[in-house]
Amino acid sequence: MKWNNLIYGILFSGLGAFSYFLLVDYTNLSPHIADALYSRGAFIYFILAFNVLGYATLRLSSWINTQYAVNMRSRWKIPVIYLAGMSLFLLLNYGLLVSAKILAGAANPFSIQPRGWWMLITIWLVELVILGLLLANRSTQKALRLQQRAAVLQAENDTARYTALQNQLNPHFLFNSLNTLIAEIEYNPKNAVHFTKHLSSVYRYVLQSQDKTLVTLGEELEFIRSYLFLHEVRLGNCLTCQNNVPAEYAEKMLPPLTLQLLVENVIKHNSITPGKPMVITIRIEDEYLSVSNPIHPKKSVASSGIGLENLAKRCELMSGKKIIIKNETEKFTVKVPLLYE
Repeated sequence: MKWNNLIYGILFSGLGAFSYFLLVDYTNLSPHIADALYSRGAFIYFILAFNVLGYATLRLSSWINTQYAVNMRSRWKIPVIYLAGMSLFLLLNYGLLVSAKILAGAANPFSIQPRGWWMLITIWLVELVILGLLLANRSTQKALRLQQRAAVLQAENDTARYTALQNQLNPHFLFNSLNTLIAEIEYNPKNAVHFTKHLSSVYRYVLQSQDKTLVTLGEELEFIRSYLFLHEVRLGNCLTCQNNVPAEYAEKMLPPLTLQLLVENVIKHNSITPGKPMVITIRIEDEYLSVSNPIHPKKSVASSGIGLENLAKRCELMSGKKIIIKNETEKFTVKVPLLYE
C-alpha cells in the first residue's frame, strides 16, 4: 500500500509538472507573464493541485468499487460520476492557467487564444489517458482480489455442503430415523404420518440447499422445525427449542444449513435425558443469530471442530464478520452474523 501511494504520488507530480510546462510554454502567454510564471511557488502549486485531484479521483474509484452492488441498481450514477471527474480536470487546467495569469499580473487573465484552447484540450486528453490507466489498474487489482476471494468462498461452500450432506444422509442418522418411524407406526400411527412428512422435508431442504450460497433465516427456521421434530420424537420430551426470532428478521440471509450444524452439535455433544432435558434457545442479538444451550457434556464424544470452523470461514468471507463462540461454565453460545441479500 505504501509503495502504491508513492508511485501514485510520483505519477501525479509528473502529470502536474507536464501540464505546468506545457501551459506556460504553449498557451500564447506574453513573454513577461511566462517569465513570471517560472517560479518555484507556481510550480509547487501545480504539483499539489494535481496530487489532490488525482488522489480524490482514486478515492472516488475505490468508493465506486466498494459500492458496486448499490451502483449497479442505479447504473446512471457511474458514468455521471466519471464525467464529473473529467470535467473537473478540464476546469482544473483552465483554473490553474487563469490563476497563474492573475498571479503574474496579466491584463485579461480569463482570455485564452484559440491555440491556447487547443493546447488545454490536448493536455486534458493526455491526463485522462494517464488517469484511465491508473483507474484500470486499480479496478484490475480489485477484480483479482474479488476472484481470489470468490474462489476461496466457493471452496469453503463446497466443503461445507459436502459435510452437511454427509452428516444428514449418513447411515446412522437414517438408521435412527427409520427405527423411530417403525416404532411410531406400531404405537402411534397418526404421529408416524407427521414424522414421515418432516423427514421428507428435511431431506428435500438439504438437497435443495446444495446449490445455494445464502438462504433466508425464515427458510432455516422452517427447516430446523422439521429437523428438531425428528429428534424430539426420538428423544421424547427431553428436547425443546425456544424460537425468539422476531418476524421482521425472516428475510435476513445466512449460509444454508447453519442451524442444522449448530443444533446437531448440541445433540451430539450433550447428554439429553429426562433428568437433564435440553432447551435450545434461538434469538437475535445485535444483528447476530444466537443459538445457545445449557452444557450437559457427554464423556465419550470428542469434538473435531471442523463444522464450526467451516461456518466461521464462510461467514467471514461473505460478511467480513466472524462468528462469536462463548463457552461458559453452564452455557454454550454461538452467534452467527446475519447478512443482506
